[in-house]
Parts: sequence; C-alpha cells; structure tokens
Amino acid sequence: MKKTLKIKGMHCASCEILLKEAIEEAGTKVVSASQTKGEIVVDMKGENEMPAIRKAIEKEGYSVV
Repeated sequence: MKKTLKIKGMHCASCEILLKEAIEEAGTKVVSASQTKGEIVVDMKGENEMPAIRKAIEKEGYSVV
C-alpha cells in the first residue's frame, strides 16, 4: 500500500537521501522522495509500520505533518 507523507524540514537533495535511508533501515521501502514537494512516498505492508517510519523520520530531525 503506497502512502504519501508530508515532511516538515526537507529542503535539499541530501534531506531526501538521508530520510530515504533512515526509512528503509526501519524496514519500509521508499518509492520516491521530493524536497520540492516536501513529501515522501512509501510502500507499506500495513499501517502497523507507521510508528517505525515516524520514529525514523523524527530521529533525523524532521517531522511528519
């Protein structure tokens, strides 16, 4: 199931890479990341992955809006 997450604080290509790596290390595939749109699209197996995704994002200093 693909889900688009709005991310507060993304402002460059390095942010995209950092967040993509953090989310994938948490076990969820990232379909795309766009700092211009301020969003990341993830491919989740279920909503139960959301807490780990949110934690990975927040650990890097960003937040899900």
